[in-house]
Amino acid sequence: MLTFLRNLFRKRPNRRVVKTDLKHLITDVHSHLVPGVDDGAPDMTSALALISRLHHLGFERLVTTPHIMSDLYPNTPEILQPRFNELKQEVSKRFPSLKLILAAEYFLDTSFLALLENPNTLLTFPCVDPLNGDKHDMLLFEFAFHEAPNDELLTEAIFKMQTSGITPVVAHCARYPYWHMERSKLESLHDKGVILTVNAATLVGNYGELAKETAHYAVDQGWIRMVCSDTHAPHHIVAVKELENSEILAKLIENGGLLNPGVGIR
Repeated sequence: MLTFLRNLFRKRPNRRVVKTDLKHLITDVHSHLVPGVDDGAPDMTSALALISRLHHLGFERLVTTPHIMSDLYPNTPEILQPRFNELKQEVSKRFPSLKLILAAEYFLDTSFLALLENPNTLLTFPCVDPLNGDKHDMLLFEFAFHEAPNDELLTEAIFKMQTSGITPVVAHCARYPYWHMERSKLESLHDKGVILTVNAATLVGNYGELAKETAHYAVDQGWIRMVCSDTHAPHHIVAVKELENSEILAKLIENGGLLNPGVGIR
């Protein structure tokens, strides 16, 4: 009983009180806001509601990245552009200061390699690195969650992007369970010049402790250059809001290595 009471009244270490203004991010780099084209916003009303909430958090630019998967979401620029234009028109009426940019989240497979043969047709997005002023043309891509990417396929995709003047950007790098215990794979991608991103929902623990630990480890190693919402639905925006009180986001912003503020600038 005495031990219990001592532990109960023992002075707890003070935790640093953190309040980070999300306006410092300026740009959200990954979202699914084009209505009715993938597993994101199902219609215009839903898309505008999500955009309103992101803008209210302080974002000035939103890069929306519909899935392009050859089997599940066979989107093309010709399919996406008209629907994006409709969304952009509605956004300009309601939020005239908000800049909306169309890119895509490509799935790594042989069809993606075929698309890389014509790099001028890819939905990329611009970025100016706040650290050194380097200009980039970036492309977001992802892997399957249940199976690690084929090393040869991945190496070839990175090579084709970089030799075409495109900077590869890996979506939600800490969510792939096969890399939770093999984090050297993330280091290898970073060393090759691939930009690694993490989702807000991962940082706050919504995808489990291993994903969260992997994300925080990658941040500590200096591998993470972007924090994204990956907005499909309102709960993803709730996770972004939680980052206001997160030491990990404060650390990323203080270090000055985030690319978010430079995304959308040419």
